[in-house]
Amino acid sequence: MSGIQTRFTEWLTANVEGLHGQARMLVDDYWRRVSQERKKYPASQRGRLGVRIRRRESAYSFTIEWFLIASLSIDGQTKPVTQYLKKGKGYRYPLQHVLKKEPDWEASLVEEFENEFADLRKQVDLLGKFRDAFHRCRRGLRESLN
Repeated sequence: MSGIQTRFTEWLTANVEGLHGQARMLVDDYWRRVSQERKKYPASQRGRLGVRIRRRESAYSFTIEWFLIASLSIDGQTKPVTQYLKKGKGYRYPLQHVLKKEPDWEASLVEEFENEFADLRKQVDLLGKFRDAFHRCRRGLRESLN
């Protein structure tokens, strides 16, 4: 690995890790606040939305994903199941339809956090585009020198 590639990789890793740290703090804060709110309401008004971060190690990236939590009864035992929501185009999840069925406290909390998550998704995407352009440029330069 050349010096420039090493420095670029270190820079990219540091930036992605910084964004991952911000996302981790936000996700932890979301779950802390959900836990506080759920204590105030009966089971029917506790909400069903969750969020998680999924790493993409080889690509210096991660995703922030929303999911619905449901219960499934099998042989008299209740088991939690999750259904991941589709993000679609852009950086924001289209949550309006899902949030109509959720309690007001949860809808407002999800919207607040989704604003932050959309910004982080955009930054991660831009870093990925920069990474890809860097590698295309290096390949092109190598090919033209040969």
